[in-house]
Amino acid sequence: MTGDPRQADVDASQALLDQVERDDAVQLPALSTAELCVLGAMQTTLVDEDAWSWWSGMAEAERFELSAMALKFLVHRGLLDEPDPAQASGAGTEENTPGESVGLPVRPLLAMILAGRTEPSFIVVRREGSKGGPDRMRLYGIAEEGRGLRAVLAEEATGNHVSRFGPAYKYVLASPAEAVRSLLRWVDRAPAGHRFGRRPSKVIDVYQPNKGSGPGLDRFEVRRSSAGLSVERNASGAPVACDEEALGRQLGELLTGHGQGPTA
Repeated sequence: MTGDPRQADVDASQALLDQVERDDAVQLPALSTAELCVLGAMQTTLVDEDAWSWWSGMAEAERFELSAMALKFLVHRGLLDEPDPAQASGAGTEENTPGESVGLPVRPLLAMILAGRTEPSFIVVRREGSKGGPDRMRLYGIAEEGRGLRAVLAEEATGNHVSRFGPAYKYVLASPAEAVRSLLRWVDRAPAGHRFGRRPSKVIDVYQPNKGSGPGLDRFEVRRSSAGLSVERNASGAPVACDEEALGRQLGELLTGHGQGPTA
């Protein structure tokens, strides 16, 4: 009797999480917009409106052709297993229309990206200034029921196009502690092109998906001056003095709390 063939993937996923716990961060494969779209992982409306519009605006025939190319490339890269013959014969039928997610066996490296992208326990969006647009880096919490937050998927929209596959995204799987440290490093870094005068605020928006009528939002607006940091949380009043350690503790408690997962 043979064992469960999925056990090897379970073991590989656990080994990856163990490596993150040991090393704080592990590089994951880069993906294109087309690959994310065909896998059903490009539907986070908080940050994906432009990418999804690029994909859905294609003619159906073009999207179907690009879907087939993207899936073949993912198989070639070892991120997807070959589909079984029955599924392959159904490609392009009414049950499997172009642009929809396709049920192919997913390998652990890609599974981590899809877990963060499709079922995040939280999404962190950074902004330069209270009215700034989202920047290219965002964080997605990966949690397990009963075990809480396991890791954080860091995604960077590079802006570089991969041939016909659209803009590319780079990924790192980080420990929760390293994710918080990365936010503190970003808060401490002067905005690009800034030389003199008062720095604009740095805004960290933490969204909790699927919360009632819309995503829950916890906002930190951080200002740095010669006197140190001041932090205003959820526009609750005047900024209060706060050092990096205290800010990191607040962020860590919030992200871990959002990573508790569903209760029984």
